[in-house]
Amino acid sequence: WTNTGLITANDDWSGVPGLQGFRGDGLTGATGTDPQTLLDGDDAAPVLDVNANQTNPDTFSTGGVTEFEIANAAVALAGSGTADAPYLRFYLDTTGAANVSVAYNLRDLDGSADDAIQQVALHYRVGSTGSFTNVPAAYVADATTGPSQATLVTPVCAVLPAEADNQPLVQVRVMTTNAAGNDEWVAIDDLVVSTAPCGGGNPMLSIGDVSLSEGDAGFADFTFTISVTGTPAGTVTFDATVNDGT
Repeated sequence: WTNTGLITANDDWSGVPGLQGFRGDGLTGATGTDPQTLLDGDDAAPVLDVNANQTNPDTFSTGGVTEFEIANAAVALAGSGTADAPYLRFYLDTTGAANVSVAYNLRDLDGSADDAIQQVALHYRVGSTGSFTNVPAAYVADATTGPSQATLVTPVCAVLPAEADNQPLVQVRVMTTNAAGNDEWVAIDDLVVSTAPCGGGNPMLSIGDVSLSEGDAGFADFTFTISVTGTPAGTVTFDATVNDGT
């Protein structure tokens, strides 16, 4: 999502090949619904959705799918009374491929006083019609912390069942639901679809954002949460540098 020119207008995904966002209207009428149970295809009247060019996850309260042009740009989901089960849906051609893994980072973007239980699930189906199937290994019971925190990054990686191998079209969607209370924004970032196994290959590091007033005297501690996925056997090491004035 670093190229913020891909999405420039509300509800327009034409610049993003192979991926769309939907509000999920009517998939459930209750709050706090487990998204693992919402497997309807949403094909009768799907509502294409993206709130484009937003800049502040702490104050933007229109639920659904939103592009946030922030320091680490992202597209995020939050439920609402209208957006009952917002989701990102992407379209895969797995012809010639087996053991297809789907990996992404769930990033808590909401540093406001809101503190919801924001569940996230992964579904797939072969073809463009019919019900989806839940992928239990990808379920996250709460992808946010709070109140007034927006640093949690939750790595997710799951291998799709063999049914998804060698298919001209596999649809995959990442979904949250309207939580009890005020929903928080969860970004789906660093998306990787490959035939590399989960837990193998090169490690992928992500660093959570931190915001804190430094004050005028003494020291202020900034704690950065570092998450890793795809960890190989052995130790993962990394280097960090600091640039003043940035």
